[in-house]
Amino acid sequence: MKIKMNKFILLLCVLVICACNPKSIPAITSAGKQKIEVMAYYQSSGKLGYLVESIKIEDNLLFFNIKYIGGCKPHTFRLIADSSISASKPVQTNLYLVHENNGDNCSDEIKKELIFDIARLKNMGFNPLELNIDNLNTLTYKY
Repeated sequence: MKIKMNKFILLLCVLVICACNPKSIPAITSAGKQKIEVMAYYQSSGKLGYLVESIKIEDNLLFFNIKYIGGCKPHTFRLIADSSISASKPVQTNLYLVHENNGDNCSDEIKKELIFDIARLKNMGFNPLELNIDNLNTLTYKY
C-alpha cells in the first residue's frame, strides 16, 4: 500500500511541475481566438454598434480593443473577409467586424478585446496584404 501511495505522490508531483512550466502555457487560449470567415463579395450593413479603440496585428492574430453599449445580453462578434482583392500595390482586401447585440437595450459601456486568427488570409497568395477594416482602419499584414 505504501509503494502505491509513493507512486501516486510522485505522479502528482510530476503533473504539478509540468503544469507550472510557463513554456507549456499558451499566451492566448484557443477559446479566446476566433477564426476569420472568408466570403465572396460580402456587403456590410454599415451599422457598426461599436468603437475601435485600438487594433494591431501580431504574428497571425488580429487584436481589436473595442467598446460598445450594452450589458444585459451577450454580444457576438465575427470578422468577415471579402475574398475579392484590389489590383493596387500592395494588394488590398476588405474586412468587416460584424456585431450582433442580440436586442440588448442596456446602456453600460463595455470594453472588450477580440482576437481573430487571420492566418487563413495567406491563402489569398499575396504578401504583404493591406487590410481595410470596416473602411475605417487600414493595417498591413506581412507574413
